[in-house]
Amino acid sequence: MAITITITITITITITITKYVILKFLKIFTANSYIKCVKSVLNIVSMEESDRKTKQQQLIAFIDSQSLEDFRNLYRESLGILKDYDHVELLLRASRYGPLSFVQNILNDGSAAVNVNCRHLSSEVSPLVVAIRAQKHDIVNYLIQEAKADVNWSCEKKTTTCLHEAIRQRDLFTTKLLLQYGAIVDKRHLYIAIIECLSPKNTETSPLALFDMLVDYQPDLLDDSSQKAAVEFVMRRTHWSLHFPYYHVASLLERLVSNENYKLITHLPISSTIEPTITTSSNIHRTQVAIIGAGPAGLMLGALLSQSGIDSIVLERHSRSYVESNIRAGLLEQATVDILDEVGAGERILQKGFIQRNIYMQFDGERMILPLSELTHGKVVTTYGQQFVLQDLIEQRIKSGRRVWFDIESVEIKRHDIADDGSGPLICFTRCGDSNEEIILCDFIAGCDGVLSTCCRHSVPPGILHTIERIYPFAWLSLLAQVPPSTKELIYSANTTYGFALHSIRPPASTRFHLQVSLNDTLADWPDERIWNELKLRLTPNNLSWTLNEGPIVERALFPIRASVTTPMQYKRLFFAGDAVHILPPTGAKGLNTAVKDVQILARAFEDHYNNDRLDKLNNYTNNCLPHIWQAEELGIYLTSLLHKMDISNNCGCNDGDSMEFNKQLQRVQQQSLQNSKALQQHLAETYV
Repeated sequence: MAITITITITITITITITKYVILKFLKIFTANSYIKCVKSVLNIVSMEESDRKTKQQQLIAFIDSQSLEDFRNLYRESLGILKDYDHVELLLRASRYGPLSFVQNILNDGSAAVNVNCRHLSSEVSPLVVAIRAQKHDIVNYLIQEAKADVNWSCEKKTTTCLHEAIRQRDLFTTKLLLQYGAIVDKRHLYIAIIECLSPKNTETSPLALFDMLVDYQPDLLDDSSQKAAVEFVMRRTHWSLHFPYYHVASLLERLVSNENYKLITHLPISSTIEPTITTSSNIHRTQVAIIGAGPAGLMLGALLSQSGIDSIVLERHSRSYVESNIRAGLLEQATVDILDEVGAGERILQKGFIQRNIYMQFDGERMILPLSELTHGKVVTTYGQQFVLQDLIEQRIKSGRRVWFDIESVEIKRHDIADDGSGPLICFTRCGDSNEEIILCDFIAGCDGVLSTCCRHSVPPGILHTIERIYPFAWLSLLAQVPPSTKELIYSANTTYGFALHSIRPPASTRFHLQVSLNDTLADWPDERIWNELKLRLTPNNLSWTLNEGPIVERALFPIRASVTTPMQYKRLFFAGDAVHILPPTGAKGLNTAVKDVQILARAFEDHYNNDRLDKLNNYTNNCLPHIWQAEELGIYLTSLLHKMDISNNCGCNDGDSMEFNKQLQRVQQQSLQNSKALQQHLAETYV
């Protein structure tokens, strides 16, 4: 009996152990198989995604080179793998660069994925708006008459319509066609036509013809009250702008002035607004907004004001050649590219800018891809050097007849507010090589001259401006090499032993590198050999065949990393924008983009003042800017802490052992979270673009 029980127990234990071993083996086998399966699926997805992106880039190249047959064949072949936003991008590009057959091909073959009234995800422009901006009359005609595009497209964010675009382009053909097919006309369109009449640029098409066409189409646009409001609008817009040859103002006033509202213009300097005159002194200049600094903030503000018919003068202490050749970072958000296009300075960036649909994030050699376009449903960033942005804005400003003066030796703000006699802010300056002092009388001043300027910030009494900042215990060594990029994507690389490195693209034949270095380092500490060795150590990925291209280094600079915000961003009638009031960690590449957001808010506030004679938006300028500034700061600070070795500098007061170990462990967890969380990746992508 005892023997039977013992045998039974032994058999039971043996079976149990066998089951456990088999289940454990199956569990391990299943887990390993699952992991291999997942990796295989991810590899297939990655290959398909790569194939889609390659085909998309080839299709764009075929549009640019106008290779219709190649485009048609590849487009039909790619219909099954292209995303909806890929079709939209192709249609918008074809609408801009044509010819018409590309547009027809996309709308016919891709009709299941794209329609004539699709919109760009960021700017909300439709194919018709793009064709109007590009003055592609055959495409405009086809989209309206045959494809039945919505002629009343509007952008709620910017309250613009197709008719707005046609009037700004002084496009009589398109304006007439839009009206013929039922475009809605309101007083906003009439005021755009008036602004064009006040513009100093001279074109073949008279803006008066557009004005007359709108009034003929809808006569009640100019009833008695509307005429009075229009005359007052002209008076506000021409109050200071006495230097311009207003080719069309006399004829415009003939249309607006009636017996009832004639008294409105009795004090208006009609002779001055009809033809150019010399003021009491050739050294006295008048404008509505004086802009100090011809950087991205100053030039973009000037372009936005010009669109609204608000006059400005831009002063810059450097020469034009220096401004246009000073190589700076240039990673532009989608919204920045959109606004450049909107103000008429986007043609070259749309042709020459290098679109970044992905970036690489690398942690101790483990490289992951952050698919920006996929995570944001089609948004991208564009690599385009800041010097090229400035070239485009300067060219556009000079071409439109607006004033921008370089080589200004000294600028001093003598008065920030309105004087007792009603005179506005006053600026004194001299030009290089000329000791004669000149004066600008204006309504407002925009300080866009950076944090190091001795002008705008220094003109504010002590105790008014307050700066808060974070200073990092390391610096960046910034390099420009004449060597083709080693990859088509940006690489953000963190290495716990050597520190941070960034590989950026300056197509077609240059590459920008940034190396994290000690605060104590000098340029002499970094000969070429050391630079290339360090870049290899920090950028080379694990288990991947990748080669770092080497070549001559043509530019190098050292600068400390910090973040700061200064408030308030205004003092009386002086308003600051861009680097003058905020420094952003360069890791987030938000400096230029944030400056553009500043001046968009400022331009709208100036427009509101001149339209409605009120200061509400100008008074709230600082509060309206701070949210996007702090969002940009947050991204830069997050990426800086995620990617940098915090104890790279010696004798910086940050080498407490326990504290540094704590930071290292926290950084590693943050890196793992980004690697494993699709939601975190999406949030980063949406903030980045």
